[in-house]
Amino acid sequence: MGNFKLKALVPKAIKRPIREALSRSKLNRAITRIARLNDGQVPNRELLEELIQGWSNDGFVANLDYLEEVARRTVETSGNILECGSGITTILMGALCARRKTEVWSLENSDEWANRTNEILERHEIPKVHICAAPLIEYDGFSWYDPPLSKMPNEFSLVICDGPPGNTKGGRYGLLPVMSQRLARGTVVLVDDAGRAGEVELIKRWESEARFETKVVSRADHVFAVMRRM
Repeated sequence: MGNFKLKALVPKAIKRPIREALSRSKLNRAITRIARLNDGQVPNRELLEELIQGWSNDGFVANLDYLEEVARRTVETSGNILECGSGITTILMGALCARRKTEVWSLENSDEWANRTNEILERHEIPKVHICAAPLIEYDGFSWYDPPLSKMPNEFSLVICDGPPGNTKGGRYGLLPVMSQRLARGTVVLVDDAGRAGEVELIKRWESEARFETKVVSRADHVFAVMRRM
């Protein structure tokens, strides 16, 4: 009881910096441990959980099962990675690719979000990650990123599709028409939040416009899809 009263007396102005310092410590420790893994080794769930806790972005953080799938696909892929929306997955993939030829290209429409992710990448000296300022622009019937195509690789073997925001016109649909020429046969696309109505419709639409082999993974309260272009 005494300990509880003591905690209650600690001002919020003091609690918050303490929590933030603890989160930074966890994040730094998790990133360092991931970067030291052997090439091809997938971080265990305990390490990924520590990464999530350190990132500390309630409401905008990857689910543990999804993050584990991203990690596994990252170490398995032999080509470049395209990411739609930067964040914890950018940090994870960058750390896993640090000693490989694989590069990560992340499209981000939010300057604030890009700056936060870049700051962490620079602090840990994580190379081969390109966060591209890509505002959302109007296409024919949908909105999507404006990617710097002239600077980007001609082909991607893995796509992490977690953006743009769900309220964007057309949602995440623009990936296929805008980037189709760079998604070769065998390219794997991970679609997060695949249980939402918009993503269910999105997957059907992609399947009607191109050949995909799709596996929907449902674990606990989270759903994501693994789509392979045929």
